[in-house]
Amino acid sequence: LDTPRLRIGFGGLEMPCFVVSVPFDNDGNKNVQDQFRVISSKLSTRPTHFEVPNLKVGTLDNLMECSDDLFKIDGQVESITFKILNMLEEISGSTDLANVTKPGGTGSGQTQSVEEYLVKFQWNDAQYPINKPLKQLIQSIQEQVTKGEENIRSRYSDYNEIKTRLASIKKKSGGSLAVKPVASIIKSWYRQHGEDGPVQSDSLTTLFVAVPSAEEKRWLKEYTTINGTPIMFEIQKGKVSELTGVVPDSSKCIAKEADYCLYNVIVMHKVVDSYKQALRENKYMIREYLPDEEVTDEAYADLSEQADKKKNALVRWLMNTFSESYSGWIHLKSIRVFVESILRFGLPPDFVPMLFHVDSAKEKAVRKQLGSMYQKLNPKKYAMDDESDSFQALEQQYPYVSLKIKGVRE
Repeated sequence: LDTPRLRIGFGGLEMPCFVVSVPFDNDGNKNVQDQFRVISSKLSTRPTHFEVPNLKVGTLDNLMECSDDLFKIDGQVESITFKILNMLEEISGSTDLANVTKPGGTGSGQTQSVEEYLVKFQWNDAQYPINKPLKQLIQSIQEQVTKGEENIRSRYSDYNEIKTRLASIKKKSGGSLAVKPVASIIKSWYRQHGEDGPVQSDSLTTLFVAVPSAEEKRWLKEYTTINGTPIMFEIQKGKVSELTGVVPDSSKCIAKEADYCLYNVIVMHKVVDSYKQALRENKYMIREYLPDEEVTDEAYADLSEQADKKKNALVRWLMNTFSESYSGWIHLKSIRVFVESILRFGLPPDFVPMLFHVDSAKEKAVRKQLGSMYQKLNPKKYAMDDESDSFQALEQQYPYVSLKIKGVRE
């Protein structure tokens, strides 16, 4: 159908569209295309054609049930579609991926922007055969969209898990000696000093303490007696001496930064708990030496690579799922136009569907023109000077069928 093209931008549908269906004029031209041109010529804003195939009608009860189902499912599919779009733009960092891939005849798809897809919308009979019952078509679209959302949720969870782990590692590594992983720092210090590692024996163990830089002198002076009470007595050459359980001269500076210094200290196993308690009471930070749990630079790089691969795969899935969801959503709109037109205008299903893409001021003007042209269809309910933008008003208060299509930047 040769119809005027909508003026569209490259950044997506900045404004909402709406589809209008008016009854076929049996006293006028017998061709839908000719009637479309006649109606368009009387409007200040030129519409474009919106394809609605000749679907299976079924019974009146069936049409009414479909109308109720479509009202709910339309909103559900719209919500899922734009949720996927938001995820796509957030994860990819791009607002230029709102595209729809139409299946090609040779198996390769043709990618279109959502605005181009909407303007050139064609029913996909291979995916949604028009000879199937309406309820089956509606259910097929709903299942396809909800299944796509479930797949995305699972893949997003996998990506988010590794992303969160990376963020946690990065946050800790950027902190002070009081919070960041210190195993690699400790290992490096012992290697530099020709030692295998921290002292660990049946009676002795090594603790690591983050000491505030302002308290370094106090630490070096008091670390052997900081836990106060002596733990045992020892007789040396006839004299009784008190032992605190801390090895004298065992505390060495492992690393030093602006706010904190990292020290080791060798203590007896018997005093570990009381010594740690004393450290806490004196505002020293005990750092656990966990060499197996710290992420090395190589492991971090590998984790980052995994995250990038998962991100790229997720973006591809989001693009494909958005394409399928948006396409299914527009097919639902087409079904709604068909169902509502029959319920409003009766059989046979002869009506003229049109797509408008205008701002609110032009929308009000074109609706007033359409209202005047078709006021005879429902004069009591329609008020030309009392427009409402609510979804329900679009469904009930106009003398013609009208459905809004949310813009991707709305």
